[in-house]
Amino acid sequence: MNQPDAQDLLVTARDTLLKHLLPALPAPLHYEARMVASAMQIASRELAQAAACADIERQAMAGLLALHGEVPATPEQARAVLARQIRQGAYDQAGEARASLLSALRAINRAQLGISNPKVLTHD
Repeated sequence: MNQPDAQDLLVTARDTLLKHLLPALPAPLHYEARMVASAMQIASRELAQAAACADIERQAMAGLLALHGEVPATPEQARAVLARQIRQGAYDQAGEARASLLSALRAINRAQLGISNPKVLTHD
């Protein structure tokens, strides 16, 4: 017997909230119900896309930090190393390093927006 996974449960619960519960709620509670539905949708997308988003960040950071001979072990370390490099001016001059930084940050940001607010990506 196949059981629904967390993403399926969130989708079903959100659908029930919007189609059956929202119409039965008093109008002053509609905003809050829609906020809950939105949070459920974001959580569902995160379950579906979190691994891919993490891979995009890992690859982007690895390529970027390799330019300076850095190989952090964890995403947290990679972020800390990148922050230190930015503070030290490693990307201040126009050129390959700066272009790589902007490309990496765009890729990471787009992956994160695909989870939190994919509508923004349609305006590119």
